[in-house]
Amino acid sequence: MVLVDALHQKGDIMESNTNTVVGQSQKVSPLRKLMIEDMRKRSFCQATQDMYVRAVVKMVKHYGRRSPEQISLAEAQAFIRYQERQGAAQSVVANLKAGLRFLYEVTLKQEWKPVSPLRRRMLDDMELQGFTLKTRQSYVRSVAAISQYYNRSPDKLTDEELRRYFVYLKCERKLARQTVTIALSGIKFLYERTLKRKFSVTGIPVPKRYCTLPVVLSPEEVRKILHNVRLPRFQAMLCLIYACGLRLGEACRLTPTDIDSARHLVHVRTAKGGRDRFVPVDEKTICKLREHWKTHRNGQWLFPALTCGTRRGSPTERHTPLSAVQKTFKLALKASGIKKAATVHTLRHSYATHLLEQGIHLRLIQEWLGHNSPSTTSRYTHMTDKASSDAAQKIASFMSDL
Repeated sequence: MVLVDALHQKGDIMESNTNTVVGQSQKVSPLRKLMIEDMRKRSFCQATQDMYVRAVVKMVKHYGRRSPEQISLAEAQAFIRYQERQGAAQSVVANLKAGLRFLYEVTLKQEWKPVSPLRRRMLDDMELQGFTLKTRQSYVRSVAAISQYYNRSPDKLTDEELRRYFVYLKCERKLARQTVTIALSGIKFLYERTLKRKFSVTGIPVPKRYCTLPVVLSPEEVRKILHNVRLPRFQAMLCLIYACGLRLGEACRLTPTDIDSARHLVHVRTAKGGRDRFVPVDEKTICKLREHWKTHRNGQWLFPALTCGTRRGSPTERHTPLSAVQKTFKLALKASGIKKAATVHTLRHSYATHLLEQGIHLRLIQEWLGHNSPSTTSRYTHMTDKASSDAAQKIASFMSDL
């Protein structure tokens, strides 16, 4: 079954999804119809559909008009590398890769990047441990990086090679402490849990831990930023993050049933550490969420994705990407004219600090934030203007007679 028939007929062009054909009409194969239908289900725009089909047609022509079903996955990836060697523009190579990957992953149901047995075992071990998706991805990237650095399987590396790799990360690349720590944790998990080997950090340069305080916005600054958020769905989400002190991932993964409007509570499920918690929410925020939900009425997500851009599932089956919220916040911060190095997570820090300034007990704030240790929450006591001002007045009063 060939994707395109009569490619070389004079006057033929790529057939549009709207069945508008300029020049001589051409026969459309069942495979192309199936691929187009898969893209329609994922709400791909017409330009993206045409671009993906052109990528497959280009590969078919390169391999003598063989059917894509007869072109192996390795040959498809070799075709992309061939285009790179021929000096094709980066955007052209990216479009080719996206179109071919969609064909093989979605339409032909093949795995674009086969997973090695060692990686599969590590992924299974992390899933059994209950690690979040973000943690699993970070650990896998760490192991893949050291494997690429030595161009060998990580289970064949010596202790001295491990030490030299972390010296390279810290001293040559000068990566941040958090980045090096994540790499160390991922590699340690591989050796201790998956390979059942003894892993010692002796000789490995562990970066020094610095106790820095997070950036905090004043209530006026928070409102100024939120008023500069143009899209209502992002404004509703960012208002909810600030009103409940949620993490970004927690807000994106909320479902409509997680909002208990009768009790004025938000049920945060399987948050960091696999813990559930309830967080109080005010009536005004509930009304804003209710009005937002009426715009899409999605039964699965409170904040569903509204655009394409992925090969896995339609937009209504996915929640809003975290990167989209971060980009929106950054634009609103720039429009507000506030010069602080704030992020979406700064709203959570500001929430905790403002509650302390209002006299809310630290233990309650700890429960609402989902902190495991009181010491994690206590750092916000260093950032409250009210507490600092009251302490300064008391110090001045008992020192006045000296």
